Parts: sequence; C-alpha cells; structure tokens
Amino acid sequence: MAFHQDRSASHASGHGLVARIRAGDESAFEAMFRAYYDPLCRHVAAYLGSRDAAEDVVQGVFARIWEDRDRWVVSDLGHYLYAAVRRRAISQVRRIAVRRRAAPLLAEVAGGAGAPPDAEFDAEELWRRLERAIDTLPPRTRVAFMLSRREGLSYHEVAARMAISPKTVGVHIGRALSTLRKHPDALGR
Repeated sequence: MAFHQDRSASHASGHGLVARIRAGDESAFEAMFRAYYDPLCRHVAAYLGSRDAAEDVVQGVFARIWEDRDRWVVSDLGHYLYAAVRRRAISQVRRIAVRRRAAPLLAEVAGGAGAPPDAEFDAEELWRRLERAIDTLPPRTRVAFMLSRREGLSYHEVAARMAISPKTVGVHIGRALSTLRKHPDALGR
C-alpha cells in the first residue's frame, strides 16, 4: 500500500513538473534534470558501453524536451524519460553499426588504395537514384521517413513533430521502406 501511495505521489509530482516545464519554468526543468540525469546515464551506459556516450544521449533527450516543451505531452515522466534515452541510445548504436559497415565503401569512394576510378561516380549515382525514389513517396510518408532516417528521430519524436500517432508514423515508415525496396532506382537496379 505504501508503494502505491509513493508511486502515486511520484506520478502526481511528475505531472506537475511536466506542466511547469511546458509553461517554460526553468527551475522545474532543472529539478527534473537533477532528479533523473545520473540514473538515466547509468541506465543507457549499459547499451553504449561508455559513460561519455551515455551522457551525450541523456543530454540530447533533455535538450529535445526543452526545445519542444510547448508540445510535450507526458503522462508518466519516469517511464517517458527511460524510454526516450533507451530509444536514442539504440538509434546511436544502429548509426554506429551503419557507419562501420559503410566505412570500407566510403574509404574506397574517397580515393582509398585500389579504388576503381569510377567508384565515386557510382556512389554519387546511387545517392541520386535513392533521392529520386524518396521523391516518389507520398508527401507525409516522405516527411516521416526523412525525419526518422535522416534526422534520427524516434517514432514518438516524429509523431510529435507531425501531430500524428506513433503507430501512424510506423505505418508511414513501413510503407516507405516497402516502396523503396521495390523501386528500381533506389538500389541501382
């Protein structure tokens, strides 16, 4: 019973912080930051393997909250913060993996040893084809795809920017990926 009361009190105080932050109250934002910063860093350090990387992720989430505070809608502050930093950390891990896989190609394109003379042209042509394929997407699908894939936003962040639900963002992204897989220009076929 005491746990339920503590959790309810915490939930109510979290809701009060959210309302104050939405109104631009810097002291409420600072209180949230002080209460959650270190635990969030410890939480995502396990995903990233580095305290510095974890701090970058957590600071990015807090910066995004402050920037978008007037549109910020949260019912459970703790749950939201942990989920947001986890998603951002996972996105960072994925970006690092993509860069590692792309590094040999980029080195080749940049004129690395043994690079074919037309490698740079091929890479540029592939990017142009991909851009043409993206341009064929319906406007809202294209926007959702670009926010998610180019800017690295989570579905919730895209949803907030586009004023749609995260599930609708998922539908748009799925539609975009399906279209791009089938589009002859997207993969240089």
